[in-house]
Amino acid sequence: MRPPRAESPRTANCQLLYFTSGSLTADGAVLAAITNAFSEHPEGASLARIDRATGQMEPLAVFPGPAMQAYPYFARPRSANPAEDYLFNGTVAAHGLNKSSPCLHPASGNLFFVWGRADGWGQLDCVNVRDGKRRMLAEIPPARTVGYCHLDAAGEHVLLSLADSRILGFGEKRKGNQEMSENYAKFGLTTQLVEVEVATGKMTVRWEEPAWVTHVQYHPHRRDLVLYNHEWTWPLGVERIWMKADGQPRTQVRHPGRPIQFRRTPEPGLDDVAHEVWQEDGNAVIYHGVRWDAGEYPEQFVGRAPVDAGAPLQEISLPRDVASFYGHFFPSRKGDFVITDAIADEAGKKHRRGNLISRLNLDWANGRMDVVPLCASNTSWHTQDNHPHPVLSPDQREVLFTSDGDGVRRIYSVSAFA
Repeated sequence: MRPPRAESPRTANCQLLYFTSGSLTADGAVLAAITNAFSEHPEGASLARIDRATGQMEPLAVFPGPAMQAYPYFARPRSANPAEDYLFNGTVAAHGLNKSSPCLHPASGNLFFVWGRADGWGQLDCVNVRDGKRRMLAEIPPARTVGYCHLDAAGEHVLLSLADSRILGFGEKRKGNQEMSENYAKFGLTTQLVEVEVATGKMTVRWEEPAWVTHVQYHPHRRDLVLYNHEWTWPLGVERIWMKADGQPRTQVRHPGRPIQFRRTPEPGLDDVAHEVWQEDGNAVIYHGVRWDAGEYPEQFVGRAPVDAGAPLQEISLPRDVASFYGHFFPSRKGDFVITDAIADEAGKKHRRGNLISRLNLDWANGRMDVVPLCASNTSWHTQDNHPHPVLSPDQREVLFTSDGDGVRRIYSVSAFA
């Protein structure tokens, strides 16, 4: 392993954009970041650009206070019970940056994001990370709240998940995550999957989903096909991952009737799957899964779901002598390896959390995996902001991640090769 390189200053908290979006421009020169550096509140959330050659950070969109309440940043107060720490995601406000929304088009440098205005409306803006020019694209009514956003390959359309805003009230009071999706179903709430044309700001409702949707992703080469989720809907192993093409019924990606290769005893209804991401050639979806009741450490696996719904799923488990916990898995362009923050060494095992950034080399033909640690992350995992969320650079040669291991939340990079 080698020490990672700090990409952001030690004078401010900084983090990557959410991992369904890259944070680097195509030439690797400019890094988009979420930071408190230019805000008036210690938990403020603004957008900035970092020149990687000089380390200089400059503001792109400044908001004085904390982020607005939106998934997964709900206004649930911190509990006295340490077992409920996972329900707390920091201070939030009624308006400000939606921290889940920023997404970058690496070639053009256009950074799209949603923010909440004082009048209760949301606004989708675009700012260019190179020249700083900013413009409004669309408005979002108070009755809807935005989850994640995604760009098509050309950077000409933005896909939004517009959930019913009543979900925010469920999140503020929840005792656990499952009750949120149950309440969403109980009240018959829907999520609109909305597309915004970048050139004109025209908004089109692609369809309305009778469930709570947060993650939305265009197919890498087909704007008509969308990968999306049903958030915190049980059983997680079968209800999480869905696809839908224009004019076609939705497709459930992982269900009990679909064969699974390589795992010895797969039980879809007992697994927890999440963090689905397109393989960049568009031939399959890469996801990860967990079987929590598997012994001393959970059984973690990486899954591959071909777009052809008739083809079997492939799921390769991490070796049982490798300790791993909750984490994220980001695939290479070909899906021949993934980067993860879930692996733990002896220090990580003591705290029962991943503390290494690792590369998992995948042999999809034979169902085998090699685990290659790249560097330590040593993050606290306290609140969503301090999750490493590792991603590959556009040239696939670097891994970028977030960590507060030195007491300040910073962005780091390390070679993707051992």
